[in-house]
Parts: sequence; structure tokens; C-alpha cells
Amino acid sequence: MESILNKRHYRSAFYWLVALILLVSIILRFLVFPQFDTKLEASLLGFGAALLDGLVISLIVTVLIGSFVFWLTPEILKKSVMDVIEPKEIGPLLKKAATDTRTWTYKGACGRYTRKTTLPSLASAAKHEGLGRDIRITILNPDNDLLCSEYATYRRSLKSAKNGHPWTEKKVKEEVIATIISALRFRHEEPLLRIELYLIDHFSAFRFDISDQYVIVTKEDKEASGLRADSGTYFYDSYKDDVRLSERQSINVSYQDEVPIGNNLTDETLRALILEASLIGPDKISSLDLSAIRELINSPGDPYSS
Repeated sequence: MESILNKRHYRSAFYWLVALILLVSIILRFLVFPQFDTKLEASLLGFGAALLDGLVISLIVTVLIGSFVFWLTPEILKKSVMDVIEPKEIGPLLKKAATDTRTWTYKGACGRYTRKTTLPSLASAAKHEGLGRDIRITILNPDNDLLCSEYATYRRSLKSAKNGHPWTEKKVKEEVIATIISALRFRHEEPLLRIELYLIDHFSAFRFDISDQYVIVTKEDKEASGLRADSGTYFYDSYKDDVRLSERQSINVSYQDEVPIGNNLTDETLRALILEASLIGPDKISSLDLSAIRELINSPGDPYSS
């Protein structure tokens, strides 16, 4: 029951189904059955009294059962709850969390959704409330050729790989660099955002988006379900610890200067920025499509909408 009521699209269908069953039951009880047996006839007042009797009994039984289950449930189970999230629920949950949280931690690969939706949402919420946000982003190291190549191979193996441009080592690097520069831009342009960037030399099949309210664990395949653990649970704290350990093994991006925006972000200024921030070696930058990176920065796509 809890799983049904926690999901909006299931909850609506459930209530409509219950209302339909109730309506059919009333029609059968008071209009159909009395046609076959006059003893079953009942007045409206009698029906109301019977309904109240049933509600009182149901309430007492529900309270007793609920209390019984509550007191018998081990404390470890109460703190170790994770909910399965349908794919179409992931995007709305992430957007809601970004508007309500004071902190945000992301650990993943390319950070496309973070670039497109999360950072703008956090910046907008910070401006609206006049309160700062602490953001930590851990993504792939674009200077690690083997890592980017392996991740591209992994992405090509997914069911969703048939859509869009094929994943290659070059595409992975461009996506990661676009996310890093977007985050650097927000760090410089939005004084209410304190952003820390970390580059890791390994990747996982899972992504963590951690807000003050809950952690959302997703896979890189947009058609896959996710997991949710609320703040205060064992898994929420465990995922936060996992990210902390990854940060200790990562490279911190310390670039603090201004990031060109709009027409000022040309291929030349972008190349200089990438080199100055030490995102990739000078011998590798010629293999990148700088125009494509600028497009990813200026017109990011939402992986949950395509």
C-alpha cells in the first residue's frame, strides 16, 4: 500500500479504482440485491448507521495493527529503507530536491543533467531565498584517455545507446569538459553558490544525487529505475560517505578566474581556459571539437527529456 501511495501516477489510479468499486458495491447492495430479496432493503438512515459502525470498527483495527507493526519492526529496518523509483519519476524528484535543499552532492560520469538542470535550479533557488548553496561535483577526469574510452564502451553497451550520437572517447571528454566549465562559470558568476569540483580516475554504473532530503541513485540508462533513500537512513549516510572517499582520491579543480560567456566564449578563449584549468594536456586538446563543447555549454540537453 505504501509503495502505491508514494507514487503519484499509481496513487491517482488507485483512488479512482477504489471509488469505482465503492460505487458499484452501493448500486448492487441497495438497487440490485433488494430486487431479488426484499429482506435486503435498507433505508438511507440505516445505511448511514451501518457505515459509521463499520468505520469505527475499521479505525480501531487499523490503529491496533499499525501499532503492532510499529513496535515489532526492528530499529535497523526503520533506518534502512530504500524506495524503487520509476524512470519517469526521477526527473521530477531531482528538480524538487534542487529547489528545497541547501547542499547538493553529485557523483557520476559526465554530469549532463547537472549541467542542464541542477545547477540553474540551485542558482535560481539561492537568488530567490537569498541563501547560499554548497555544491560538490565529482565526475570523470577528461585527461585520462583509457578511462574515457572505457566509459564510452560502457555507454555504447546500453539499450539507450541506439538514440543520439554514438559514444566515443572524444564525446565523453567533450561532455565532461562542458560540465566542468559550466560549473566554473556558475562558481564565478553566482556568489551564493560555493562549488567544489573533483575529477576521478574510475567510473561506476551508478550516479548519486544527494540533497538535504534524500539521495537518488540512478544508472546511466534513462530507461532504468532508480533508488531513493531519505535523510537519516543508513543508506543515505553510506552514500554520502562513499562520495567523501571518492573525493579524497580525486583531483580538485582549483580554477577561480572568470569564465567567458555568450559571444565572448570563442574557440580560442575556450582552448585557453581548458589549458589554464589543467583539464586536459596541451598535446590532446587538438583532438577535441571546441565548437561542439561551446554548444554543449550554451545549449545543454536534458538526458531525461529525450
